[in-house]
Amino acid sequence: MSTGDYLSNNISTDTVLSKKVDFESDRLLKIPKLVNSKTGKKSREAGFPWAIVIDSTVYYNLRYSKELLGPELYAIPDNIGRYCVIYANKELVNQIHNLSMTVYYGGVLPPALLKESEKWGEKWETQEYKYRIYIVDTKKLELKHLDGHVNAAWKILDKKNINEILETQLSKQEIEEMTFQEVQRIIAEKNNTGQ
Repeated sequence: MSTGDYLSNNISTDTVLSKKVDFESDRLLKIPKLVNSKTGKKSREAGFPWAIVIDSTVYYNLRYSKELLGPELYAIPDNIGRYCVIYANKELVNQIHNLSMTVYYGGVLPPALLKESEKWGEKWETQEYKYRIYIVDTKKLELKHLDGHVNAAWKILDKKNINEILETQLSKQEIEEMTFQEVQRIIAEKNNTGQ
C-alpha cells in the first residue's frame, strides 16, 4: 500500500500476511517478511508498504524516512490526518533507534553514526519530558519509486523546519519560545481543518 492507496482508503488486509510479526512494544512492531496468504511465499505484490493494517489498527512503515533508518519497523502514530504524528519521549526514541539499527541492512550502525544519531532533530520540552516529533505530511508525495508509487516521507519536526513542514509563517522568536503543547495545538488545528 502506498500513501496514495492509504489516502484513497484502498487498504487490503486479506491478501498479504506476515509469517512473523514481532510486537516490540505497544507502539512498534517489526515485520521481516510479508507473504501471500494463499501461497505462503514472499509477496511481490506487497513490496514495501507505506502502511499496513493488523486487527483494524494501522501501522506506518518508518522505512520512508531519511532520519529514522527503520526498514520494516512500523509504528502507531498519536495523531492521524493530513499530518500523521508520533510524539516520542526518550524511551520511545531509544526503542525506535535501537530497532532501526538492528534491522538496517541486517547490521548495526557504526559507533560514529550511532553517536551522531542521538543528535538527529531537536527536542520539544514539557515540564516532565523532552519529546522528538516524527511527522509525515500525507499531501507531500516526494518519494518516487520505479514502480510508479509515490509516498510521503517521515521527518523529524524541529525548530528549523517547522515553517516548511507545517506551512506556517512563524518568526524565529515565536519558534524559539514555542512550547511542545503549542506545536501539538498547531498540528491538531491543521488536521481538523484539513489544511
